[in-house]
Amino acid sequence: MKGWILDAHPDYKENAMVLWIKTKSGVEKMMDGSFHPWFYVHHNSRGELRRLGKDLEILDSVARTEIVKRKIDLRTEKEEKILAVLPKKFGDLRNLARIVDSRGGYYEYKLFNVDIRLAQRYLVESDLFPMALVDFSGTPKLEDGQFRLRYAVPELKNAELRVATHARIPTFHDPLTRLEIDDIVLEGGEEDMLLELVRTVKRIDPDVLLTENGDGFVLPYLYARAKFNGLDKEFVLGREERDARPKKGGQSYFSYGNILYKPPAYTLRGRLHIDTKSSFMYSDGGMFGLIDLSRMCGIPVQALSRLSPGSAISAMQVNYVMRRGYLILWKKNVPEEFKTAEALIAADRGGLIFEPVVGIHDGVVEVDFTSLYPNIMAKFNLSPETVLCECCSDSKRRVPELLYHVCEKRVGMIPHVVRPLVQRRMAFKKLMKSQPERRDVYKQGADILKWCLVTAFGYTGYKNARFGRIECHESINAHARDILVRTMEIAENYGYEVLHGMVDCLWLKPNGFSNHDYFCRYVSRYMDIPLNLEGIYKWLVFLPNKTTGVGALNRYYGLFENGELKVRGIDLRKRDTPQLIKDAQAEMLKVMCRAENSQEFVSGIPDYITVLRRYHERIRSGGCDLEDLIITKRISRTLEDYSQFNDQVAALKQLKRHGFDIQPGQNIRFIVCDSSTKEPEKRVKVAEFIDGDEAYDAEKYCTLLLRAGETLLAPFGYNGDRFRRIM
Repeated sequence: MKGWILDAHPDYKENAMVLWIKTKSGVEKMMDGSFHPWFYVHHNSRGELRRLGKDLEILDSVARTEIVKRKIDLRTEKEEKILAVLPKKFGDLRNLARIVDSRGGYYEYKLFNVDIRLAQRYLVESDLFPMALVDFSGTPKLEDGQFRLRYAVPELKNAELRVATHARIPTFHDPLTRLEIDDIVLEGGEEDMLLELVRTVKRIDPDVLLTENGDGFVLPYLYARAKFNGLDKEFVLGREERDARPKKGGQSYFSYGNILYKPPAYTLRGRLHIDTKSSFMYSDGGMFGLIDLSRMCGIPVQALSRLSPGSAISAMQVNYVMRRGYLILWKKNVPEEFKTAEALIAADRGGLIFEPVVGIHDGVVEVDFTSLYPNIMAKFNLSPETVLCECCSDSKRRVPELLYHVCEKRVGMIPHVVRPLVQRRMAFKKLMKSQPERRDVYKQGADILKWCLVTAFGYTGYKNARFGRIECHESINAHARDILVRTMEIAENYGYEVLHGMVDCLWLKPNGFSNHDYFCRYVSRYMDIPLNLEGIYKWLVFLPNKTTGVGALNRYYGLFENGELKVRGIDLRKRDTPQLIKDAQAEMLKVMCRAENSQEFVSGIPDYITVLRRYHERIRSGGCDLEDLIITKRISRTLEDYSQFNDQVAALKQLKRHGFDIQPGQNIRFIVCDSSTKEPEKRVKVAEFIDGDEAYDAEKYCTLLLRAGETLLAPFGYNGDRFRRIM
């Protein structure tokens, strides 16, 4: 049998690994009971390890212990004697690790290979990877390359599942009224619809089941309705007799300054369930990007769709380290090196920011470095085990400003991992140009790699990352600052005026110099990192910070010479802006794009204000479509944790009165009816409860509109008060 590894997961009941193989004739299930997930314990005393081993063998959940030699520290090739522990069942591994950790007071022992995903670990130890083409005739023979740029993929059959109820915000108690799978519509009695859905899924036999909010609602709702109708055992959407259903609920978590909510994962056995709404990976990379990244990081597609790019890059690091024969530490605890106050001030900084010159500028040239931070990691050999290594204290490789020494004897783990990703992303970008008919596909691959490379840098400074180390993070930032400063100096030598600089980008005013491609080629050779010409603007407006009036770091809009408009940080790009306000700002920008230079732009300001006035009058007249006034907010805390009453609190109280508890990280949608009242039911109307005859707060929406106008025209002396006088 020959086929692709569609999915892999542990079977805790059979204590075996399950492989689902996509062949040309269908999908086959394979069981492998030969996988033994050992975990390991290190202690400075070998006598203590022997005693621990004897004590553990008394436990029913332990199959075997032995003293072995393994590599446990990336900084050295030396092997240490440690205790290997084999649980009798997969499900015993974590519990045994906790018992050992507790016995050592949570600090005496170092434990390894405890929390690696079993599917990922199995595939690495078997020298396999997801979506790999394998010949299973006898001993599995890999007929694929994990990092191939061009490879064969199976033809996957997709089906999209949708549900409908009569409720505006459906709950698990609301009966099902309609089901759709692709273009097949199922209606009638609820029990009949559920059974017919099972038969239909079995008949069309999709490999991928797509849902919108499938983890958050669709699948748990269908399972709940099946149980209500006594069909708990019969209702199966996977290729096994029973679907795997999560035992834990969703969770809220903090990431990059935002509170996010992750619903529980409703995976299927033998099929891939992709929740298109909650999967960042799928929404940004599509099916091609998801499969391509799954192959590289070793996490099966279905599981990867529910993870972050950071989890993918961390998995690649784990795979690389395991293949080099090292164990993976559980509960990493690497303290920051001691620093003087002066050293801390020098080190504890991010990328370089050169404050933008507020106002409108003609002929601005935008350049940026390709994957600057990943290229820095690869070029300068920056990795947790190479920065301040123990073997090269006299190294000539030094970090700018900080003077940390970097290992000269070996290439670090992070450069080994990120270099192929940088090369792959650049290859995808070239293929986008050379094969325009497949541009969208290759763009998916390039986009998903972009986020992986971004998080590869971020994880070096993340305290919970497996291989994070703050000195490595500081070193990368120091090199980035040095590169941007030197590039600015070169630009000024060529006659450019630097208008703005931010981390890896520069905005330059030519002042007569026109050979921008030559400048980029020179800097690329000099820095050994590609510098790209993003484009030349007909005009570009840098916006001020709303509170201080100085140049905002990432708020601007401008028109390239090719007619493309680029906007950053304005209302049009914000998730919580009502559609009506987005439309008004978009129409103002459309009129602005008629200008060929700053002089024409400024002379056209009355036309931009005319657009604003028209929307202002439309709001005042009460003739706006309520759907265009919906505000979306992400909740950052529970209702009880809010101390001040605002629109979000009013919406949350309204939802709670109807029986809905919203978790931090989830979104709520509402229109503002009367922002002056403290009564939740009168202040806002949750979008799902809108009847269509509600009156909206015209003053509130006019304020939002004028703020959007002020955003665009603030550099030209226009603010909310001035707009109100001329409206």
